[in-house]
Amino acid sequence: MKTGNPFIVLGYESPDYFCDRQFETDTLISAIQNQRHVTLISLRRMGKTGLIKHIFYQLQKRSDYYLIYIDILPTMNLGDFIKELSKGILSANKAKTSIINTLIHILGHLRPKISWDPVTGHPAIELDVSNHREAENTLEGLFEYLNNEHKNVVLAIDEFQQILHYPEKNIESLLRANIQKNRHVQLIFSGSQRNLLFSMFQDQSRPFYQSTQIMVLDSIDTETYKTFIIDKFKAGRKEISGELAAQILEWTRGHTYYVQYFCNRLYGLSAKTIKMAHVQQIASLILDENVIIYNNYRNLLTKQQFHLLTAIAKEDVVKMPMAKDFIFKYQLGAASSVKTTLDAVIKKELVIAGDCGYFILDVFFARWLQSI
Repeated sequence: MKTGNPFIVLGYESPDYFCDRQFETDTLISAIQNQRHVTLISLRRMGKTGLIKHIFYQLQKRSDYYLIYIDILPTMNLGDFIKELSKGILSANKAKTSIINTLIHILGHLRPKISWDPVTGHPAIELDVSNHREAENTLEGLFEYLNNEHKNVVLAIDEFQQILHYPEKNIESLLRANIQKNRHVQLIFSGSQRNLLFSMFQDQSRPFYQSTQIMVLDSIDTETYKTFIIDKFKAGRKEISGELAAQILEWTRGHTYYVQYFCNRLYGLSAKTIKMAHVQQIASLILDENVIIYNNYRNLLTKQQFHLLTAIAKEDVVKMPMAKDFIFKYQLGAASSVKTTLDAVIKKELVIAGDCGYFILDVFFARWLQSI
C-alpha cells in the first residue's frame, strides 16, 4: 500500500484510495459486459474520470479487455480528435512496434509523425489534416482496427460534448455511423455539460438518440464519505472526529475534488489529532491562496454579474432567482436584467442550474464570495 497522503487529488492510484462508488462501478461493468454503451454525466470534478479509471483497474486484470481512455476537452476539430484517439490506442498498447506500424498505415494519408515524451513516456502525434474526406476515412480506419482486435474494446471518451464545438457539422453522424458498424467496441461517453449531453442522447432528431444507457453521477453518500475520511486519517496514525469530517463535507458540499483537496491539505499538517482550529486554518489558507484569482473576476465580469454571483453564493442555492424577494433582498434591479445576467454567468459555467436550484459551481469561489 502506498505511503504518504491518502487523499489523492490528481489521477487514480488504486481501490485503496477510491471512496465507494460501488453501485456505479457495478452498473458500468454490467453495461460493458452486456454490450451497452453508457453516457456518464456529472458536474466537473465530481469524479467521472476517477470512476472510469477505477473501472479500467478492475477490467485490466482480465486479458480479454483492451482499454482506451481519451480526454477530448482540449480538441478543436476532427483532426485533433483523430490525434487523441491515435494516442489513446498507442498508450493502451504500450507503444508496441506492430501497433505503431499499423497506425502509420492507417494514418498514412495524413503524414503522421510519432514521438514519445522522454519524461512521461506518453506518445505525441503530428498529423496534416487538411482534407476532410481523408480525415473521415482515417477515423473509419481507426474504428475498423479496434473492431478487428481479438479483445473486448472499451473506449472512454471524456468531455464528449466538446465535439459540438468542432467546425465540422457532421461529427455526431460520423461518429454514430462508425460506432454502429463496429459492434466489438463498447463506448463510455463522459461529460460535464448536462444540457448538451441530454440533448445529444435524448433528442429524437439527433444521431445518438437513445443509443446509450444514461448514468448521472452525484455526490458520494455523506456517511460513507465521512467513514472514508476517518479511516484514512486513522491509517496514518492521525485522528479526526466524525463531527469535523461532517463539517468538511458540508463546507465542500460533498463535491469529490474539493473534499479530496481539503482533506489532502488537512492531512498534510503535522498535527496528530485534528481540531476545529486546524479545519478553520485550512479553509482560510485555501481562500487566501486563491484571492488573487477570485478578485480578478471583478475585472473579467460586469458589476451586475459579480453582484449576482455574490447573491447566489450568499444563499448557497437559489431555487427561484427571478423571485421578487430574492431580487429585492440583494437589490439586483429589474427582473429582465437579472435574467440576462443569469444567462451570461451560466454560459460562462460559473453558475449551474441543478435539480435543487442555481448555485456557484466552484465551491471554494462560492465560500470566498460568502466571506466578502
